[in-house]
Amino acid sequence: MLWYKSFRELRTITLVGMAAMTVACVLIVLNQHTMRTHADAPMTYIAYVWKSVYSSIGRDIFLILSIILGSGGLLQERNHGTAGFTLALPVSRRSIVITRAVIGYCGVLAIAAVPIFAVPLTSRYVGEFYPAAQTAGFFALWAACGAIFYGFTFLLAHRIEGDYIAVLLAIPSLMLYGVLLNLPWFARLRMLDIFDIINGEDMPFFNETQHLLVAPLPWFALAIMLAVSAVFIVLAIRRIQPLDF
Repeated sequence: MLWYKSFRELRTITLVGMAAMTVACVLIVLNQHTMRTHADAPMTYIAYVWKSVYSSIGRDIFLILSIILGSGGLLQERNHGTAGFTLALPVSRRSIVITRAVIGYCGVLAIAAVPIFAVPLTSRYVGEFYPAAQTAGFFALWAACGAIFYGFTFLLAHRIEGDYIAVLLAIPSLMLYGVLLNLPWFARLRMLDIFDIINGEDMPFFNETQHLLVAPLPWFALAIMLAVSAVFIVLAIRRIQPLDF
């Protein structure tokens, strides 16, 4: 019952997000000839896909949707007057929060997986080729980096009551994080830059000339991101357990 309830609550945004990502990928590929023709400098098809899907439009859509998926929780349900039903279920608050966190992250993974199918299939339709292995590699990067955005917003949603407050706070907080990365001390620690890791830019595992992932992914860094996201979830649980609803 609890899993189904969480699925129903997040189903719409997940499906809409997957549809939006699909449309974005398809339109990017279908317009590749026009966009490449009018580009400031000649670029290969692979470079075009990377710049459009993995380094700008597609990436931005994914990050925004990851933040939105993390913005719900018991505090928002209390604001809507539905928390009583959820808390009446024969499960602990810990289980409620974990279930929602898992279902929400599954939505993040589902949206991240869309380019795996949309880009190669549409590329074939227009007579181009994009390696499926590359889409799988970027899926892994998106899955780990998206977990940070999702987990951080999830924590905010369980600390601050109000619709969309978590989203409104998460976006400027992450923008501040991006500004801090430009400081000299942080600039030397490239593996702390989630915004570059997510698309491979300036990373040793990414070939800037070919615009391809050419070396093993930074699995240790990706594992740390997942661990940090898990810590955010644990902190959200600890926040909710003592509250009086």
